[in-house]
Amino acid sequence: MLIPINVTETSEPRPVPVGRYGVTIADANEATSKNGKPQLVISVGIDGHDDAPNVRHYISLPADGDEPRSSQFKSLMLKRFLTAFKIPFSADGFNVEDFFGATATLEIGLDKEKDSDGNEKPDGAVYNRLVLPKLHDEGDVRTTGGAPKPPKR
Repeated sequence: MLIPINVTETSEPRPVPVGRYGVTIADANEATSKNGKPQLVISVGIDGHDDAPNVRHYISLPADGDEPRSSQFKSLMLKRFLTAFKIPFSADGFNVEDFFGATATLEIGLDKEKDSDGNEKPDGAVYNRLVLPKLHDEGDVRTTGGAPKPPKR
């Protein structure tokens, strides 16, 4: 039995080349990481590139039991994201509902799928990732000490 659907021109979505793009948040959810820590899982569309898969972006949230350095780094990455997308926040926090439809112009990079040891898989998929800019108020690294380094794993 012939099913009359033309799939000859259908292809897998491909990541966009490295560059600056307009992006829009399509979805955002609170979740728990594999390590049982709170995080946000965000899906970001690349404007004008409907044939590219959405970029999945994870933001680890500070949690009870985090080392101070780890908590500070997580807060910095969160603030960079909120600032880049102009999502309102205060000392009381922020609302995930404000993420939906938020836009930014950001650098989009490429990453290759890694194995459980953090090594690139020889046949791993290549995907896009967001590159968040540093905050404008971070100051000069030589005089202020700069941003905290990521915690060691």
